[in-house]
Amino acid sequence: MIKKLLKSEQLKSNILYILRLICRYYIAFRMFSYAFAKILKSQFDLGLSYLGDESINHFNGFMLTWNYYGYSRTYGLIIASTQIIAALLLLFRKTERIGVILFLSFMINILLVDIFYDIQGALSMAIKLSVMGVFLLISDWSGIKSYFLKFKTKTPLFPDLLPKKLKNLYWIKFLVIGGMIFYGYNYISTIKKSYLLKKEIFGIYKAVSENFNERYFRVYFDYDYGLKIKDFNDNIYYGNFAIDSLQKSVTLNAKCYTETGYFLVKDSLNKLNLPKDSIKVFTKEITNYFNKKRISESYNETFDFKIKNDTLILKNKVTSFKLVNVTDKYKH
Repeated sequence: MIKKLLKSEQLKSNILYILRLICRYYIAFRMFSYAFAKILKSQFDLGLSYLGDESINHFNGFMLTWNYYGYSRTYGLIIASTQIIAALLLLFRKTERIGVILFLSFMINILLVDIFYDIQGALSMAIKLSVMGVFLLISDWSGIKSYFLKFKTKTPLFPDLLPKKLKNLYWIKFLVIGGMIFYGYNYISTIKKSYLLKKEIFGIYKAVSENFNERYFRVYFDYDYGLKIKDFNDNIYYGNFAIDSLQKSVTLNAKCYTETGYFLVKDSLNKLNLPKDSIKVFTKEITNYFNKKRISESYNETFDFKIKNDTLILKNKVTSFKLVNVTDKYKH
């Protein structure tokens, strides 16, 4: 009976050890990836489409957060350094407890930002990482108390799971850590090369003359063929562009998305004293309805293009006009 209990306790201890090991390495890998995303500038970069507007009232929670954290390059590097330090601490038995505390100190904050700023794309991962961090903390609570509060504990953190011969091959860990860092860097670098594409036409271009017979006031040629157009009536269009470098032609395809309809009834909505979450739903519905009924016009045009210094010349059978590159004016 006693032997069965001992075996049962040992099995539980081994399972706990494996689960903790998986959590530690998974968290560390994710921290390396997020850190390299900041270092390689593939995170906290909204692209060009959100630059150049005088107001940020139309920004959603994701846009506000990315704009805020992306404002300072130094601050982003400090966050990246903290994530790398936490990852390294988690990978070593003698420092993992400090690593768990450091990790949770910023991970819980990230989770709260994702929840209250409605950053849906990152929320599921934030929940997963936070749960893993809390699991590491709770499953080693007696050790945490002993480590930080000087309490004594007889519970060993690492069971006798591995054969003694394998324990002598401790240096293998450093190969795994090196591979993890290399893979994390290469993973983010590949994503950046695949999605943050700068084509021949890249930047924010503004109409040279305010000729109201022309449709374009400001055109944003963004990463990964993203397109934003602002006309002289302050209507905003989002879509994509296709470029033929050999034929020197570009096709613009965008649909109108403006919040004019919402602003027309904003005061009336505020008087209803509705919860903020429900107002968001009404805002989206009103915006979509207005764009569909009032402004059904969309852009779908192909131009021959020519670039002279900082000037972009677009020309087709119907019209021809010039746009000047003003990207540097809006980048900090």
